Formats: sequence, C-alpha cells, structure tokens
Amino acid sequence: MAAEPAHTEMERRLAEVREADLRRWVGAFAGLRHGQREPGALAARADLLVRELEGMGLEASREPVPYAGRTYHNILAEVRGQEAGLPSLLIGAHYDAAWGTPGADDNASGVAALLGAARALAAAPLRRTVRLAGFSIEEPQDAWDRACRHGSRHHAREARRRGERLAGVYILEMVGYTDPTPGSQRIPVKLPVAPEAGTFLGAVGTRRSRHLLKGFREAAARHAPGLQVITHAVALRGFLLPMSRMSDHAPFWDRGFPAVMLTDTAFLRNPHYHQPTDTPETLDFAFLTQVTRALAAAAAET
Repeated sequence: MAAEPAHTEMERRLAEVREADLRRWVGAFAGLRHGQREPGALAARADLLVRELEGMGLEASREPVPYAGRTYHNILAEVRGQEAGLPSLLIGAHYDAAWGTPGADDNASGVAALLGAARALAAAPLRRTVRLAGFSIEEPQDAWDRACRHGSRHHAREARRRGERLAGVYILEMVGYTDPTPGSQRIPVKLPVAPEAGTFLGAVGTRRSRHLLKGFREAAARHAPGLQVITHAVALRGFLLPMSRMSDHAPFWDRGFPAVMLTDTAFLRNPHYHQPTDTPETLDFAFLTQVTRALAAAAAET
C-alpha cells in the first residue's frame, strides 16, 4: 500500500485542533489556583490534566516537585516516535496561576494549546518522540520568591543530570490575547518588524535554538498562514533582557538545552496580566487555534 501523502497526513493532524476544545480547556483550567494559597485547586488542575491526556490514549505520570514543605507535581506524557534514536522534542506549559487571578491567558491558554497539540500529534505517526509537560509553580509563591519557575527548573535539572538529549523545547507562555488597536503593542527591543498592534505571536530563543525559531516560523507560514510570527534570538541566555527569561524556557537555556518561548508578549500587550480580569472572555480563540496548529505542525516536522 502506498504511503499517504505528507500534506494529507498533516491536514488530518491539524483537523484535530478545534476551537471548541480550546475554549473548553481554557474554561476548565482557569480559576484561582496559586500554589501556596490554593494548593487544593492547583492539585485538582493536575488531576484534570492527567485525565485529559489519558483521554487521548496517552500515559500520564507525575513528577514530584518539593517546595516550601509541600509536594507539587509536573504532569508528563509523551507521544512515541517511530525512530527511537532521535532526541525527543519537549512541549511545556505551566498550569498554575499568579495569586488573585483566574489566569485564563496566564496560563490556561498555554495548557489548552499543549493539549490541542498533543491530540493533533497523536493522530498520526511521528518520526521523533514528543514529550509533553504541564509544569507546576511557575509563578512567584510569595514576596521573596525571586527564582520562580520551580517545576520547570526541577525538570530541566533532572534531565541534565540524567544526560538526556533534547532536539528542542517549546514553552507556551500566554498565547491567547490579541488587541488590534494601533499602539496596543509595546516592543522592548528594536526588531526588524515592530507592529504597533498586538496581533502577532512572539517566539523568543537563543542562538542555540535558532533552528527551532526557523522551524516554527516556516511551519506557521505553511499551516497557519493567518498567524504572524515574529522571532527574536537573544544573546547571553537573555540576561541582557531580563523580561525574555520570565517563563519556563529559562531553566532549559541555563542547562544548555535549545528552547523557545511562544508568547503573546504578556504585559507588553495584555492589560489583564496578573489581574482578576484575566478571564476566558478576554481571549481571542481564533488566534489560539492558529497558534496551536502552528505548534503541532512544527513539532511534527522537527
């Protein structure tokens, strides 16, 4: 039997990304769920993430993350690839929220995109294994918590200790908010293209992750042509631009893994950042759908 054309296989994958599912996931994962202040609610979201992944036929596991006398959990799963010798690709998003906010964009949108990509990638064979990670306690846990990103730091440290190889890491950090108003977008650095309106997706990497930036941009152009992607590679692991390190990609940069943050640029665009008004009603689900499709395509083609 002849192999199915690659474009047909990709179309079938991306048809698994449905706006209705993304809306449902954002609604389910939004709500107060700060690690130290609402540990029960955060644990319930961990359970929900396990159920959703297992509902796709994936085997989910819990990676303990000890912090301040409690144990939190990263939720892990993988879509097995056909070529066992290839390094895995990791897709991650944090599922906790800052204190006092329902965190629809930050970061229920990222969790929804993670789940949407997982479903699409499980729909057809992959060359390389794609690992999926829902990271816990990314947000500051108290006024003295300057490090943050505890779940991803633990995972990256353990991956390096075990000598794991990763083809790359895509981190989803707020990927659902747009504002077409001219002047709604702030840009902290001089870029070749600097839109005045907040309708694009940012992809931030380092020189080590330039292949991921290129692969994502090209996959988006082919499979999510309505999505404008602006990429930027920072020097010195982002230490000259501290805001470029403000998510779960930074621990992977620090341990030598190629990683990219995908973002709607957070507080540079979204006025609801870390506010009680960060609710599902503020999000652009057509945009989130395009982001998810671009991610699934990039992961499948890496």
